[in-house]
Amino acid sequence: MPDESRLDELRDQAWEKGAVGGRGVDVADGPIPRRPGYYGEPVVRPPVWTWEIPIYFFVGGLGGMSAVIALAALLFHHFDVARAAMWVAAVAVVLSSLLLILDLGRPHLFVNMLRVFKPQSAMSMGAWILTAFGGCVVPGLIGLELTAAHAFSGAFNDVLHTATGILIFSSAIFGTLLATYTGVLIGATAIPAWFLHRVFLPIHFGTAGLGSAAGVLELLGHRIAPL
Repeated sequence: MPDESRLDELRDQAWEKGAVGGRGVDVADGPIPRRPGYYGEPVVRPPVWTWEIPIYFFVGGLGGMSAVIALAALLFHHFDVARAAMWVAAVAVVLSSLLLILDLGRPHLFVNMLRVFKPQSAMSMGAWILTAFGGCVVPGLIGLELTAAHAFSGAFNDVLHTATGILIFSSAIFGTLLATYTGVLIGATAIPAWFLHRVFLPIHFGTAGLGSAAGVLELLGHRIAPL
């Protein structure tokens, strides 16, 4: 078969030179059409993202799963890790918001996305998730810092402690959604490689964010032995 011979030739060339010249082989019934569609236009267009969106995927996933780590650390009484994780989450939510606004071009477009709640739109849900995440992370961090500083005593301190726990728990919930919704977002496109793996993309994004968050916290000097 000519295609098989061409494949063998390409493999040998890649092995010897580290690069392949010339055209490859069109895969029969492959997921990515090689020929143009109507009026010479390609069937699948490349993404139109700029540099902000890939960084947003990384920073948002890192920040979201940092809140999850903060909740786990709080439950196991690692308060120093919880504080550091909440700081990472707070910085990440600020950077994520700035990156989205930069990508949209005009700040008011981000606010416009919050005017209508559209559960069927991944972009609308993402804007709401990011807003809810920030609304929980920032006051949760403030409450955690006030608790660590023993700023209050008596009944008010108990109320502050309870409210902080609720905010960190909510941050972990919205953080998980923030870290995984981006997988849903790109899975709902016409790019075959993404669409065919749309079920696993949210899991992949979530676990990648968890690993990134753990790596940042370890770089900051926090290390916990396996449970």
